[in-house]
Amino acid sequence: MPGQPAQNRMAAIDGLRAIAVLMVVAFHYLGRWPNDYTGLSIEPMFQFGWLGVDLFFVISGYCIAMTASRAGSLATFWGRRFGRIYPAYIGGVVLTFVLVSSFGLPGKEVSAVQAAGNLVFLNAVLFPPVDGVYWSLIVELKFYFIYGLLLCVSRQPTIILGGMAGLFVLGLGLRLVGIDHFDRIIRPEHIILFLIGAALFFAHAQKSVAQQRPFYLLAGGAFFASFATGVYDAVLPYAAVTLLAGIVVIATRRLPVLSALWPIGLVSYSWYLLHQNIGLLIIRALTDAGFADALAVAGAVTGTFILSVMLYFVFENRTIRKKANQLFEKIFSLLKLNRLANQSA
Repeated sequence: MPGQPAQNRMAAIDGLRAIAVLMVVAFHYLGRWPNDYTGLSIEPMFQFGWLGVDLFFVISGYCIAMTASRAGSLATFWGRRFGRIYPAYIGGVVLTFVLVSSFGLPGKEVSAVQAAGNLVFLNAVLFPPVDGVYWSLIVELKFYFIYGLLLCVSRQPTIILGGMAGLFVLGLGLRLVGIDHFDRIIRPEHIILFLIGAALFFAHAQKSVAQQRPFYLLAGGAFFASFATGVYDAVLPYAAVTLLAGIVVIATRRLPVLSALWPIGLVSYSWYLLHQNIGLLIIRALTDAGFADALAVAGAVTGTFILSVMLYFVFENRTIRKKANQLFEKIFSLLKLNRLANQSA
């Protein structure tokens, strides 16, 4: 809101990240895997928790548009986005691989060669992932490239958002006629979420309520369009509440009471990278040792969260981010990926 310090304005979004990662953690510990795998005896719950990933995509759409608005070249834009996710990703891959290889996790072990392939994202096309949650990073990377290409056409919000909407309609239309090859580029249920976030950023970037209104209307329209993909059919009420709450929080940049969760939001990316396989290791070990379900899950939450805080301070600190941004910007510059469309284009 006007006059709010930037830190306070982002606290609500960090709180929203916290809610998203808590949803995903709850899903993976209590709803995703059968009891004969985890060793837990409680009934599966939080099967809708995977919607936290979709909430992350909406937030990413907002942050990606923000990064692009401050970038003077394509190399700078891609450099900052890669620099944001890659250092912690390296740490997450290595730590998860070492722990899973050392203690064993049936069905989830990979070879050292396959783990090395994960470091350069070959898990997108060739190797199994060190941790299954990495699929969402592949979606992020695809969107970075798509958004960058749109920036080369125009930097006008209406053109960028129109391009995203066009990709959504194209992808959904091809799927409805039985052609799903477009899904390999980016799935329509993902592009629409990034569009919602980007539209909300462009609304905030406008100076008057009249100028903001079309972008808020677009975000609202995209919210309804997201249900046309069919992915939410089994969890429709939960999806509606989750996405609508995300839109309201980002639009107002207010999260009453729960804004206090912002410290969890700060480490949410690192926690997301580490929580699943390492958490399953802990849960299986504690249930095998005879610990109660609640203690086993609490041990996984506590253990992976502590590791995520460590990963955050080692790989997501300001110095590492800055160096990573500069490194990737140089790489993209060497590839002659420098130009963007003029601001007026």
